Amino acid sequence: MSVFTRVNHFVRHYRTALNRRRTERLIGTLPAEIRKDIGWPSHYTGLQSDGQDNRGISRL
Repeated sequence: MSVFTRVNHFVRHYRTALNRRRTERLIGTLPAEIRKDIGWPSHYTGLQSDGQDNRGISRL
């Protein structure tokens, strides 16, 4: 693995985590009724626990 590959891997994971935290904060500011309608957090925790790797979503 080259240095650039490792850096790219790190940046990709960092950006994914950053986007996830940003989304959690944004959804957390919504009224309780809307969060309930979209299934937050039960739907979100189900997506996180299924073991899928979402690395293809974030791009540099």
